[in-house]
This record gives sequence, C-alpha cells and structure tokens, in this order.
Amino acid sequence: MNPILVLGAGPAGLSAAAEIAELGAPTILVEREAYLGGNPKRWHYSLLAPDLRPSDEILGPLIAKVEGNPRVELHRSTTVTKAERLPKGFRVTLKTGDALETQEVSAVVLATGFDHFDSRRKFEYGYGRYPDVLDFKELEGMIHDDRVLRPSDGKPPRRIAWILCVGSRDLQVGNPWCCRMGCAVSIKQAVEIRQKHPEIDAYVYYMDIRTYGLWEDLYWKSMQEYGVKFIRGRIGQVTIAEGGSQLLATGEDTILRRPTEVPFDMIVLASGMEPGTGTQEAAALFGVPVGPEGFLTPNLSDMNPVDSGLPGVFLAGAATGPKAIPDSVTEGMGAALRAYQYARN
Repeated sequence: MNPILVLGAGPAGLSAAAEIAELGAPTILVEREAYLGGNPKRWHYSLLAPDLRPSDEILGPLIAKVEGNPRVELHRSTTVTKAERLPKGFRVTLKTGDALETQEVSAVVLATGFDHFDSRRKFEYGYGRYPDVLDFKELEGMIHDDRVLRPSDGKPPRRIAWILCVGSRDLQVGNPWCCRMGCAVSIKQAVEIRQKHPEIDAYVYYMDIRTYGLWEDLYWKSMQEYGVKFIRGRIGQVTIAEGGSQLLATGEDTILRRPTEVPFDMIVLASGMEPGTGTQEAAALFGVPVGPEGFLTPNLSDMNPVDSGLPGVFLAGAATGPKAIPDSVTEGMGAALRAYQYARN
C-alpha cells in the first residue's frame, strides 16, 4: 500500500495521522509551519472550554503519537505544490525550502484548518491602532503565560471588555456565518482572568450568546460564580477616552434601549474563523468544491462530513467550517478510517 497523505497538523490532522498509523498504514503528515498543533500551538491556547482542561492534555498525546510512530513520515515547513490523479490515489510534489520531492499516495486527508479573522478589517474598533485593543487569540497567550498586562504601559488592567462576533455574523465583511467558538472562548477567558485576578472586572458585549450543549453550564457559571457581566448590545466604535489613559467603548444597550459609553483599560475582540490559505490551496490542488463561505464542501455534510465525494479525498476539522477542537479530533479519526478503507480496497 502506498502511504496515505495527511495535509495539515492541527488537531484534526494529528488525530488522522495517529489513527492511520495505528491501523498499520504508512502515513505522510505535511505541515506548512515548523511546529505541530495548528492554531492552538501558534497562539498558545490556554485552557479549553467547556471543562477548562489545558490544551496540552489533548494536543500533547496526539503530537507524541505521530512523532513517536515509525510509520509516520513527518514533513514540517512543507507545502504540497502539485497533485496529479493516478488510477489509485495521487502523485504529489512536496516542497521544503528549495527542495522538491515527489511521492505517490493512495489517499489524502485534507485537514488544513482555519485562519482567524483579521480584526483590522473592523477599523471602528481600533485594532492595530490602539495597543490596548487586542484580538482574543493574543489574550489567550497572555493568559497562558499568566501575564495579563496592558500592552501600552505594562500595567494590570482593572476593567476588560470582550466584543463578540468580530468578523462573524457580519454581512459588511462578507462573513454571515457564526464561528461557533467566540462566545465560549471569550467566556472561558473571562472566567480564567476572574479566577486568577478577581480584582479585574470583566464585561462581555454580545448579540446572542451561543454556548450550545454542555457549554451552556460555563455561561451560567461565569455569572453566578465569577461575576462576569453581560451586556446585550453592539459597540459602534472604540476611541481613546479623555485623558488618554483608557479606551472608550461607544454603542447601544439593546435591552435597556439606550446609548452606552463606557471606559475600559483593555478591549478584546472575539475574532471569527475564516477559511485558511492552506484550505484554498488544497481545494485547487485536489479539485474539492468549496461553498460560498470558502470552506471545503463534504459530499453529504449532514450524514457523512468526512467524504468529499471524490475518490480518495477525505476531509476533517475546520477545513469544512468552524469547529471545536474535540469535534476536529473526532472528525480526524473518522477521515482516517475512511481513507484507510479506500486505500486497502
């Protein structure tokens, strides 16, 4: 059997590669970055909602499985530049630096993940202009290192606001979909900060809270046990408050039906998920259709989300749309089984 190619080494790709290798098949795992773990590693995700487990408890064992398995051929800092369909599988060209390598593979799992929305596109929030306006992936790294400090002066903040749905559910920027994770991650961050620094006040501005399933418990716990304050409304702009030491969030409280203008020491933007560059490249290389949102489209998204409908091409994780890490890990295993079945037949 020719190896099975797994493209992307985030949670879904790691899960797929580990499962294929455990089934006894040779595996080629290709990652465009120099590290394994995808966005959780890139942005130093701290605890994972809803049960607040350290991210390394999920990613660590998966990374160890692929690094320690002789059936897994790892290619870091590598991209696939060409894919030619064969009667069974593909002939692919791998590029690492200036070196090119051609391999024949019997099947491929596309687990190319996502990119976070670039919050600079919501210019009214001042991201990129005001140092104390952060993207929540940046705050995640601060929480991971236990150094939640204002970038402008290195001082601890006393009041932090989260603005949800930045680049999600937003027709103006062309992203009408829900990112599924912004509410839960923002609430989780507020809880983590209140646990370690109860002197910091936490406010969450939201359109709707979408903490589906068991994640709803975290939402209620954040209010009842940790005093996180929720304000239903929209922030129209963020400016510098008079005196220049704080940020001023101006908008509307839609429950009280009145304008609101509140000073904060830090403002955190919950940026949504968009198709990653690797996802768009994979679609072009392997001929996988994409939906209007730009994510890869499964053949039967409701019944079989890992089959592309194309022979030998299987999908996993956030390459097909916004997903939580546990869902991506599960889909990686499902895609691995389908790829193994295809390669064996």
